[in-house]
Amino acid sequence: MEKYKICPYCGKHNPPKMLECVQCETDLSNIRVVDDEIMQKTMSEKAEAPETSESSEPKMVRTCDCGAHNPVNARKCAVCGEDISDIVPEPVMEEAQDNLHYVLAALDGTYAYEIVETPAVIGREGLMNEYLSGKLYVSRRHAEISREDTHLFVRNLSQTNYTYVNNKKIPEGNHELHDGDEIGLGGNVQNGSRQTEAAYFQVRIGSCI
Repeated sequence: MEKYKICPYCGKHNPPKMLECVQCETDLSNIRVVDDEIMQKTMSEKAEAPETSESSEPKMVRTCDCGAHNPVNARKCAVCGEDISDIVPEPVMEEAQDNLHYVLAALDGTYAYEIVETPAVIGREGLMNEYLSGKLYVSRRHAEISREDTHLFVRNLSQTNYTYVNNKKIPEGNHELHDGDEIGLGGNVQNGSRQTEAAYFQVRIGSCI
C-alpha cells in the first residue's frame, strides 16, 4: 500500500522521504508517514472521540512583512511568496469584528475581492463575475459566503464541479474559513497542478489588509 506524508497546510500527498512539501514548501520533518488504511482509522477515531471545548490559548502564526498570517511550519508566505522561515511565530488574538476585513485574493495575483455584506453568492453570474466570467469550470452560482460574528463560512452551491478548501471537497452545509485557507472553485490540485478553467483564491482575514 502506498505511503505518503500529508502537508498540514495545503493537503498535498508527498513521498515519504520529503522534508518539505513539493507544493508549498511547508516543513514536513515532523509529519508522520501514513497510508490509506492509517488515515481511515484516524478519521474513524476522530469521529468517535467526544467533543471538547476549544482552547482559549491564542493561535500561533508567522506574520509576513506583507501582513499575511501563515502557519508556524510554513517556510514561504502563501500570499506574496516571500521566505518567512526566519520569522519567529507569534500569537494572534481574536480581533474585534468592526476592525476585520475579509478578502478573497486570487492566487494569480491579478484580482482581490473584499467581502462587505453577507450572505454573498459568487460565480460567473454572481459576485466577482468580472473575474470569474472566463472560468468555465465555475458555475453561474457556485458558492455562498456568509459570516457570523468574526467567523467566515463558505457553502457549495454547484452540483457539477464543486468547491474545495485546502484541496479537499467540502461537504454539504457551511464550512468555516480561516486566514490563509485556499478556496478552489471548480477545481483542486491534481498531480501538482491546478486546472486553468477553475478559480483559486486565498482567504485573507485581518485588520491590516
